[in-house]
Amino acid sequence: MTYNLLFKNLDELKIKGLGKANIVKLNKLHVYTLYDLLYFFPRAYEDRSNSKNIAEILPEEFVVLKGKILKASNQYIKGGRYMYRAWFGDDTGVVELTWFNNRYIQKNIIIGDELLVYGKVKKGIRLQIVNPEYKKLESIEIVPSSQILPIYSSTSSLKQPDLRKIIHEAILNFGYILEENLPEELTKKEKLLSRKDALINVHFPENEKLKQKALQRFMLEEIFVLEMGILQSRFEVDKANTGLYKIENKKTLVKKFIEELSFDLTNAQKRVIKEIYNELVKGKIVNRLIQGDVGSGKTIVSLIMLLYMVENGYQGAIMAPTEILATQHYLGIVDEFNNLNVRVELLTGSIKGKKREKLLKEIEEGLVDIVIGTHALIEKDIVFKNLGLVIIDEQHRFGVVQRKLLRDKGEVANLIVMSATPIPRNIYLNIYRNLDVSIIDELPAGRKQIKTKWIKEIEEKKVMYKFIDDKIEEGRQIYVVSPLIEESETLNVKSALATYEEYLDIYKNRRLGLIHGKLKSKEKQEVMEEFRKGNIDILVATTVIEVGVNVPNASIMVIRDAQRFGLSSLHQLRGRVGRGEYRSYCFLESETENEMSERRLSVMEKTIDGFKIAEEDLKLRNSGEIFGTKQSGVSDLLLTDIIKNVKEIKYIRDFVLKYLEKNNGLVENEYLKRDIYNKFQEKNLEN
Repeated sequence: MTYNLLFKNLDELKIKGLGKANIVKLNKLHVYTLYDLLYFFPRAYEDRSNSKNIAEILPEEFVVLKGKILKASNQYIKGGRYMYRAWFGDDTGVVELTWFNNRYIQKNIIIGDELLVYGKVKKGIRLQIVNPEYKKLESIEIVPSSQILPIYSSTSSLKQPDLRKIIHEAILNFGYILEENLPEELTKKEKLLSRKDALINVHFPENEKLKQKALQRFMLEEIFVLEMGILQSRFEVDKANTGLYKIENKKTLVKKFIEELSFDLTNAQKRVIKEIYNELVKGKIVNRLIQGDVGSGKTIVSLIMLLYMVENGYQGAIMAPTEILATQHYLGIVDEFNNLNVRVELLTGSIKGKKREKLLKEIEEGLVDIVIGTHALIEKDIVFKNLGLVIIDEQHRFGVVQRKLLRDKGEVANLIVMSATPIPRNIYLNIYRNLDVSIIDELPAGRKQIKTKWIKEIEEKKVMYKFIDDKIEEGRQIYVVSPLIEESETLNVKSALATYEEYLDIYKNRRLGLIHGKLKSKEKQEVMEEFRKGNIDILVATTVIEVGVNVPNASIMVIRDAQRFGLSSLHQLRGRVGRGEYRSYCFLESETENEMSERRLSVMEKTIDGFKIAEEDLKLRNSGEIFGTKQSGVSDLLLTDIIKNVKEIKYIRDFVLKYLEKNNGLVENEYLKRDIYNKFQEKNLEN
């Protein structure tokens, strides 16, 4: 099959200019096959038809400039490095060009050279372009005749002209292989370029309009291939598992539980409950993520779903990442279910001996309705009689294997995972992966907003200390969080121990406590219990209190060296306060001058909306590879921005779902099948 040539390694093909040396260089750019080469899309374009005068340029824009080198100098800077500076001018003005540690530039560019320059304009003392790409006007290559030239991610040893020629030759020799892989219904409806025409115009566009149409076509294609691969697999699983169990419309326990709540469910909670319940009554295996901000009521939703299952003869399990959180869930649920005749038990690593043996036997016999625990739940000797629903709390704390081990303990593998402000990778994965997503985007009525202040200077800190003391006098309690347990010789941060000593000195007449990860589980629980009872005014802690601790009287959170935390962690920590009737405050201590850290802290000051924060985090950190394990970095989606292109993603996802329903889960297009296989063959997707 000619199409399979696409997946041949480069060293098996004859392409002009593609020798062994260049193959090695391309491999370093993760280009191994002909398919990789053809789909090695430009990261930018150089539009020579639209070059600017220097007088017209603005900071932060990418520009093409034509001019002459007026002056140049080589300067040595700290650390044995050097910088080559050139003053580049045209009839309208002058801009500074700067290269670092590039001896080739020094030898190759001299005063009087006429250049075509491409790069991003920065604002310093004067406008400058750092490490610009350039060509001498006398040596500009003509491949092809287009005035819009592609600019690729490359290495210093693989020049843009050489890379363009290789890709141009590959298109000429093998472009015909790219048969259409999208359904005709989609290409006609969206008026998409053919795959072959799009390939030419994404690399060497005839004009701006065709370039945009090519980019649009390949963006929709990469979403389509990814979604089809994921949803086809999910379709097959759902089809095979539908009807494995039967849920009757029994709601006695649920109705009684809801009636006894001291508050009304929000509309968002009701919507999510309905979404999950509709799947359960249809006999569909639930595989759902509940996203909700801190305090949005995800736990209540999960409890209601557990009651549905218990009333229908199934057991439930809740797995939490720490004993503190598991214990808190247990105590809270026992209290909530007090009048419902539902047996709830706690299973953690600290429960041992005969007590553990007795509990395991009762779980196996079905005498326990709901088991709450930590990793202890997935141990081999834990056997359920009829496990019907698994709840995973703070899902990003558990790996794929751990979740699967717990689900496999029941024939009916219904799964609900809960996450507060998701880390960016989770947002990303959950848009595309085979989890259905329910969003609780509404906070309970009457919940007060937390005021957040970035503390940058000593004088601001003094005011904060006085404010804290006043609040303690009013009866409130305080969290103080430090990023390290002990002093670090390499990091300029206050440790929890040092912070504890400092606060003892500042607040001599107040009651202080200290909690961190090095304490034994029993010791941590004792400290938290004292804090919960109100016997500790100020609790100094590490991020061990990031999740799970609920003390309504705690109204102030101080986060020291806040620049050391990511946005997600900062928001989670802030969410430990604001849970009671009192106005709550969060102080972010940081003297950072790092641009990225400053942006994070500014975001925290401006909003308490967890979804906005997660979105900003995504923008700052990038999305991470869908199939990899990175939490940040460059995405393996080449053309799709999951924030900007949310509408396109939803549109294609809905199209794929309808396609699969219409075709009973089958993919008819052989070329699409091969592309899906190529995309997924070495990828570790979560089922």
